[in-house]
Amino acid sequence: FKNSTKLEQLTIQAVNQQQAMADAIGEITSALQSLGKGSPWDARTKASDEVLVPIFKAYFRRLGLYNAMGKKDLYKLVACIPSAVDVDLEVTTKLDAVAAVAEAAQSGGAA
Repeated sequence: FKNSTKLEQLTIQAVNQQQAMADAIGEITSALQSLGKGSPWDARTKASDEVLVPIFKAYFRRLGLYNAMGKKDLYKLVACIPSAVDVDLEVTTKLDAVAAVAEAAQSGGAA
């Protein structure tokens, strides 16, 4: 790292992060299948508890960093989805309902 440019350092960091995520996904996929829970991409799998939280835990562990992506932070992933068209209608409906309740709570009204 000492003689490399900032761009080279960022590129190396991005590659390391991508590999850590790929390895974490592979680890959790294998674990779920070994436990007889099937594929993490199965519609019956609860993504938040059974897939995403363990993946981020494994990801940050591989990088040696604090896990900054707990279950309460998963909503931040929505910003990474390229288009609202890619989001299932059920997801947007539920998120809209959660947002309405939160807004009502902040304003002191009822949802």
